[in-house]
Amino acid sequence: MKCFDFLSSSPTLYLLKEDRGKNKIGGFFSMIFALLMISLTIYYFYVYLSGSDYNLTYYRENRTTYMNEKETNSTIRKQFYFSISKNINNAKIIPILMDDYNNTKYAEKCEFNPAPKYFNNGEDIFCFELIRKAFNTSEEGENRYLHLTCEENCVDNNGKPAIIDFILASDELKMVHSNGEPFENSGELEGYAMTLEIDNNSANTHFKYIYTPRIYNTTKIFSNEIGSYANTYLNSLQYENSHKAFSSFAEFSFDLTYDCDVYLREYITLLDTLSEIGGLFSPFNLLFQVLVMFYSELEINSEITKNVFSKIKNYEYKQINKIKINNNSIDNIDFEIAKEAKETSELRKKFNINKIEQYFCSFFNFCCDTWNFCKTHRTTKILNLCSDFIRTYLSVENIIFNMILFENYYKENPIKYNYNSYLNNIDKEIENKNIKKNILLVPLNSKE
Repeated sequence: MKCFDFLSSSPTLYLLKEDRGKNKIGGFFSMIFALLMISLTIYYFYVYLSGSDYNLTYYRENRTTYMNEKETNSTIRKQFYFSISKNINNAKIIPILMDDYNNTKYAEKCEFNPAPKYFNNGEDIFCFELIRKAFNTSEEGENRYLHLTCEENCVDNNGKPAIIDFILASDELKMVHSNGEPFENSGELEGYAMTLEIDNNSANTHFKYIYTPRIYNTTKIFSNEIGSYANTYLNSLQYENSHKAFSSFAEFSFDLTYDCDVYLREYITLLDTLSEIGGLFSPFNLLFQVLVMFYSELEINSEITKNVFSKIKNYEYKQINKIKINNNSIDNIDFEIAKEAKETSELRKKFNINKIEQYFCSFFNFCCDTWNFCKTHRTTKILNLCSDFIRTYLSVENIIFNMILFENYYKENPIKYNYNSYLNNIDKEIENKNIKKNILLVPLNSKE
């Protein structure tokens, strides 16, 4: 079952004079991890500060119960544009506005072309506002209807009603969820192009533009305060024959549906941003720890083995016999030091194995050890021998056993530990403790 244990912690040994098992590949992955988390933190804070991340909810409500007075006033007023695009008989058409009390006035021409894409420069374009009654109230003087009347050339040369093509439309407002204010003018018109006969003798045709209100509730960036925006969009067109209010051949008005579209935009909060960053920290940290676990074992073992070999060689190079002082003694010392450095350097160069192959094979180390896969490579052979060496001599039972042997050897042999600061300080502490102990053991009533 030992091979399935991945929860136990690693042995706490000081390797290569480090408090932790540090290595180059671990440093590389640590820097990648740090840069990744810094980049993610900058990105998520940019998203939070720019307001580009939000939750959007859509549902429908009853207009009469959901909309308040301010929102209602925003939706019962609508700007319209009227223009005749084709008038073969040159009929003189007059657009007239009327309220609920049959008060009339002429529609005024626009001071500029509101939609050059749909209206030609030079043609008569009329701009006016139509008002729908707010629930069950009415105000005198508000424009409720548009009537088209004909004063001249209403019939053609054959005595038949003249025909005109015209456009009656309003501005189209599109929703942009990424904007602070969600509604903006799209530059397009929403409405209908129609062809009508000018027949003043029959009942006029009542055209009703049906609009659907939409309410956009949104929180604000850096705040939980909710703002509300309201407008309408064209839903359909209905028409029916109606009584003549006066000499007109067409009548237009607009109405609202009973339902309204409701949108709720909620920007993410600072706490949400920190939660997302913290939620990514743990899995990325685990991922890089797993990578370091796979890739660092062989490198640490090879580095430990390399240092042990160099220390053994340095020990072998030391001269046991003292060098006699003569005229050539300095040259001999320099030669021995140079030879020792050269041999050590050559030995360490032999350990310069292929790092790429080392990191790649460490990931498949289980396969290499189990099925002898890729052991024909020199790098893999060396790495596996280093691992076997470390597992043999760095196991806890071997360390304890060697310590016992060292204690027995230390008792029977005069090892010169005075030059080792650690052992020397330990010896002083031991001697001082023994002195204090001997003093305390002397009885107070002793005659000696």
